[in-house]
Parts: sequence; C-alpha cells; structure tokens
Amino acid sequence: MKKLWAVIVLAGVVATPVLAGEAVSHARLDRLVDEYDVHQDLSYTRVVSQDITLFTARALRQLDRVAWTFYPDKQTAELVEAWVEQPDGARIPVAKGSVFTRPSAASQSAPGFVNSLTTTVLFPQLVPGSRTHAVWRITQNTPELLGFNAYNMNDFNWDTVSDETRITLPEGVPFHWGARGGFAVEDQVTGGVRRIVARVQNTRAREAEPSMTSASDFMPVFAGTSLVRLEEVGAVIWRASVGRAAPTPEIVALAARVAGDKTGLDAARSIHAWVADNIRYVAVYLNPNDGWVPHSAADVLKAGYGDCKDYVVLMQALLAARGIEAQMAAIDWGNRYADLPVGSPYFANHAILYLPAFDRFVNPTNRNAGFDSLDRRLSGKRVVIMTPEGRVSRTPPSTLEANRYRYSAQTTLAMNGSIDGAAQFTMGPNAEIPARSSVAEATSLTDLAQRLLGRTPEGGFGAFQASDPRNLLLPLALSATWHSPMAVNAQGREVFLRVPQGPDLYPPEQQRAKLLPAGGRTTPTLADVTDEAWQTRIALPPGLAVLRLPPDVDLETSVGRYTAQYRQDQGGIVVTRNLVIGQQVVAPEAYPELERLLYAPMVDARAVIALTPVTD
Repeated sequence: MKKLWAVIVLAGVVATPVLAGEAVSHARLDRLVDEYDVHQDLSYTRVVSQDITLFTARALRQLDRVAWTFYPDKQTAELVEAWVEQPDGARIPVAKGSVFTRPSAASQSAPGFVNSLTTTVLFPQLVPGSRTHAVWRITQNTPELLGFNAYNMNDFNWDTVSDETRITLPEGVPFHWGARGGFAVEDQVTGGVRRIVARVQNTRAREAEPSMTSASDFMPVFAGTSLVRLEEVGAVIWRASVGRAAPTPEIVALAARVAGDKTGLDAARSIHAWVADNIRYVAVYLNPNDGWVPHSAADVLKAGYGDCKDYVVLMQALLAARGIEAQMAAIDWGNRYADLPVGSPYFANHAILYLPAFDRFVNPTNRNAGFDSLDRRLSGKRVVIMTPEGRVSRTPPSTLEANRYRYSAQTTLAMNGSIDGAAQFTMGPNAEIPARSSVAEATSLTDLAQRLLGRTPEGGFGAFQASDPRNLLLPLALSATWHSPMAVNAQGREVFLRVPQGPDLYPPEQQRAKLLPAGGRTTPTLADVTDEAWQTRIALPPGLAVLRLPPDVDLETSVGRYTAQYRQDQGGIVVTRNLVIGQQVVAPEAYPELERLLYAPMVDARAVIALTPVTD
C-alpha cells in the first residue's frame, strides 16, 4: 500500500529528551483504511481514508500536505474530501485553491517518457494538535500489467492507532497473500465474494538506527498478489517487451564502432562502458502501477536518456547486434535484504542486465560501476529474469575480493615535525565505485586531497593523481602526494607520532557511522562485506630513534577480524593494518560482535609511536 506522505529520515534535535532508540511522538496515525474493490478482470476501485494528528513543529512541517501520483491513461484519482480538525473541534475544509494537479516529478525529469500526474493537497491553519483528514478514490480502469497487487508496511516514522488493508474480490479470482510482524489477517468467503482484512494496531514510532537495513526487512508487512508464482513477473514483462530491444541499423552501426573486433565478454565490457557513460539517467522507478516495460532501444538512443530499464534495453540491443544474448532482470537496489512474505512484484525497484552465456549480472545504470562490479546493494538478492517462462534466481553474494581496498603509503618525518607522503591505491571492482565517484565529482584533485587531509589529525596539503574515472574499461589508477607541517607533538626528550593517515579514501574511522551510543540495536545492521588493508612506512630522520611502538592487535569475532602489526626495520617503521568484515547484514543479537570488531581499528588508529632524539 502506498502511504500518502513522503518517507523521511528521523534526525535532528528533538524538543524533549528521550531514551536512546526511542522516537519522539511527533505525529499519530489515528486511522488508515486502504480499501480495494477488485473486479473479475483485475481492474479495481480503491478508497483510501487517512487521519493524522500532528503534535510538533516537525510534524507540521513534514505532514502539511498529502499527495497522490497516478497515470491518467489508465487511472483516475479523485480527492473525495479533506479537512483539518483543530484542537478545539472546529473543522476547516480544504479550499479548492489548495488542491492542484501537476506533472509528477518523474514526468518532469523524463518528458515524453512518463505521463504521470500528482495531485497535492495543502492543509490550512495547522497548529500542534491539528488533525488532518483526507479521502481519495482511485479507479484503475485498465488492469495493471502485473495483475492486482497490494502492499502495506506499517509506518516506521509515526505512532499508529489503526492501519487496515481491506480487499474485496470475486471468489474465483486468484489472490495470494503473506504477512509478518504483527499483521492480523482475516480471509473469508461469503456468497461468492472473498473478503480479506489485514490489520495492525497500536504500534509506536521508531527512531532510525545508523546503517540499518530497509524498514521492510523488520517492520510489520502485508503483501498480496494475483500472481500465482513470482516467475510470472519475468514472463509477463518479457512478452510485453518483445521487439523493444531490436537492433536497428543505427544500433548495429554503433555496436560495431564501440566493440570493434572484440567478441564475447570483451565486446560486452566495451558496450557496457559506452552505455554507462553516454546515457543520462532520469529518475523513474519501477513499480507495479507504472509498468515495467522499457521504451524501445531506438527511442532511448535517440533521447540520450532513460531510467534503469531503458539502460538495460539499449544495452540488450547493442549486445544483440554483436550476437550476445542479454535479459532484463528485476531486483531491489537498496537496503532491503529480506524477501517479502509472498512473491509480490513489490520486491523490486530496479532493472539490471543478465548475460546467460556468462552467468553475469551487470548494472549499466551506475556510471561509476565497472562491468566486473556488482555493488553490495545488488549482491545476494532475489532477482527475476525476464524470459518466456520467467526465472527466479539470486545474484552472487558480495565477496571480499570484490570489496578489497589497499592503501600503501610511504612517509618521511623531518626533524622540524613535518611529514611528506606519497600513497598508492589498489581496489577491487566494488571498492572502485565510490572512489570513481569521488574523483569524478571533485572540484579538483587538489580539493579532494585537501578535504580528506583536513579530517586527519596531522592535516596537510596535497593532490591526487588519477586516471579518467569515467573510463570503465581500465582499472582506476590512483595515487596521492602530500605535505603535513607540524604533524608531531614533542614533549621534552620524547616525540609522539600517530601513524600518518594521509588522504585515505576509506579510513577506519568511517566505520563509526555503524555504531550506536547505547551499544545495542533493535534493527539489522548493514555491516558491508569488506577487506581493507593499510600499510604505512615511516622513514625517520637521523636524529630520531624509536623509543616505543604500540602493541600489535589481533581480534577475531563471529563477524570478522582486525589485525595490526608495528615493526621497525632499517628504513624506519612499518605499520600494517587489516580489517575484514565477512557478513553483509548482522542481526541485532549479533551486534555486540560487530561493535567489538569496529571499535578495534578506531582505537588502534589513535595508537602513538614514541620517538626520542639520538644521543652521542
């Protein structure tokens, strides 16, 4: 079910103190009823009634309007009634001038590709304690491509008194549902009519926790579909898309120019790089109401832009021109890792490409992702591949090798306390994705280095040297040089030195974002599979000698391992550190193991090397 408000992130300063993890009661969903009257052909009428009480300035700001997006070629959306009830009981109707219909955000970003409209209602004279009321009637005149589907996730952000999904349909119409997390479901047949009521009551708002998975992984969820099997999604979209990936003469010529004399994976790699670099992304998201059928590859090439499924269909056509079969696949690209309780099309929000001859998934929509990468938000997830029969599979799990990061620095400490450094970076294909983005979007390579050095204890000034981050056919070549004046502390005859961090793209401190102050969690953590290693060589000036080195570290938990070694050799000091996280998602009960692991590199990063002047 589509909630009528925008999803927000609970953050910022609140008016009253609360316990860690406990959300302030900014608003209360008093009543939400989403009622479907489904016809034999799976067209339907939907009436949505919603009442919300607003308590704080934050709620007044974020819930001062309600909106509905619809597709006028197959739907109508009517605002039946809307008003505000004030704390003293006075009712203020919404004036006609406060209700307006405009092209949706998707229509504005993709003119000619999307025709959806959004009707917005602005509520008048809101004060703390106001109660907003709105009723919508949506008529689905044409059955949706993927049949009838309903979805309701209990709201994460606000208290809920009563939240219901009601479905009425003829007894003979197939409909399968699943629920978890507190939804009570009644399913009865009387007089040839099937009535389903899914209800959840008296739930509290929850505070977002750092690095948590999608709320749909753990919140109460009800989902239902007329599809008998999830494979039907693939079969239906395949039939509706026949001919869209036809290689026109222009596409054939382009494929020949891009691939040259390359064949197989090498040709596919070149075509992927061209599509990722030359097609502009527009924000149109997969959902059952919008349909998942791409535009024709010829239209996408002519426009030079499209959404994820348009990237896929163009790449399909280019590959077909070189004799390589490719299939569209639907997947979630985000923080959702738990499967829905029923095989509903709502499991996906993105399209990627599958190459069956090579058993390879690729994501041409991400212009920073190379052909050999599949980022952690796409790995290990359910996927439906579009074929004549449809096929359900899973993408490969995220691996340490794909998420490997190596930082190798050579630094020289001078007697005046300054440090000169040079660093080289090597990365696996997934680790390259944010690195390419950082380099491509930086004002300059000098500015990127200055910003990273500004976050370090030693500070400094420097610059990166990088290959073209948009060239996905070659690994990203990246190095840096810098100078940090006054980087050490001297106290009497001892000099204290932290291991210079330098312009590190992925310093251990970034793991702090996954930690909670209370030390416990109620939601799963996106731990992110990773293998990060740092080696720093510190050349000492002739006038200084090592007095003490920090102790080595070797910590292993059920989630991963952290090691650090401090060694002295003829050239000075060599520090080697390695953080390995072996799980993508960590359950709340295992969070203490993750917490111990993440604190180890952060504590070790503060370790101090003690030096002393050399005496005659």
